[in-house]
Amino acid sequence: MFFVDNNQKANFFLDYSFPLIVHETLLSDKPMGFNNWHWHEELQFTYVLEGSMVTTAQGCDYVLRAGDGFFINSNLSHMTRPTSDEPTRYLSLNVQPSLLTLFHGSVIEQKYFLPYVNHPYFQFVQLTPETLWQEQVLGYMRFLFGILQEKPLGYELDAYAYLLRIWHMLLEHLDTSAEQPPFVERKEAQDMMDFLRKHYAEDITLDRVASHVHMSQGECCRLFKQTYGCSIMTYLTDYRLEESIRLLSDAQLNVSHIAELCGFNSTSYYIKRFREKVGISPLQYRNKMSGSA
Repeated sequence: MFFVDNNQKANFFLDYSFPLIVHETLLSDKPMGFNNWHWHEELQFTYVLEGSMVTTAQGCDYVLRAGDGFFINSNLSHMTRPTSDEPTRYLSLNVQPSLLTLFHGSVIEQKYFLPYVNHPYFQFVQLTPETLWQEQVLGYMRFLFGILQEKPLGYELDAYAYLLRIWHMLLEHLDTSAEQPPFVERKEAQDMMDFLRKHYAEDITLDRVASHVHMSQGECCRLFKQTYGCSIMTYLTDYRLEESIRLLSDAQLNVSHIAELCGFNSTSYYIKRFREKVGISPLQYRNKMSGSA
């Protein structure tokens, strides 16, 4: 349905003629059991069907349970992980922002879209049934998802109508009165993550990361943890494991070579960390994916 490239960008396959798509995610189906950090140009509306999960964005953890939902604005880095071993399923609607503009230069674009896309107070909106207007939005989302899945005659018109209702309600209840400005992802944090993803196969130390962004090691660690909710080295290890999963699809590469290519100092350490995260060994994972016994 989509893939995440080396810049953490999630790329969706949207139809140019009607650029919105809904897909279902079961977090336990993810090789690591969660959706790691990524961003996308598309606006996203998500509804939790089963279980509970934590979405991290703007330096905050948002706990969502079945019946809850959220809105994520364009270009916001975020990640999602389950809160327990119970199955966690959710539906996500991804919308090309241009769909909400009507046409370039329109009053819709100038008055109701451009001022709000990437608005600092409108990056992430948590939706719960306990709040009346949010329950209305969640109801519209359920109708919208159902229309897109069933595709009755004229479903594009109905889907677009519900999308505009949702957008209108979100704008109507946008709260900019908070005394504390919303957390904004600093460029240094993005640069650190980019550095880790680019050099993950090498011997990376905190000193190297700090030198790259011209900050002290302590400042780097605090900023990264504040922004992404985990330490630099935890993120690096998880990213190395994700890359190793991609390489395991190549039967010509043995496990020791994959460990080396992904920056692990030893094969035994790689296998240990892989088993901790995925629940089985790299070789067992390869056999499972290939259908071998």
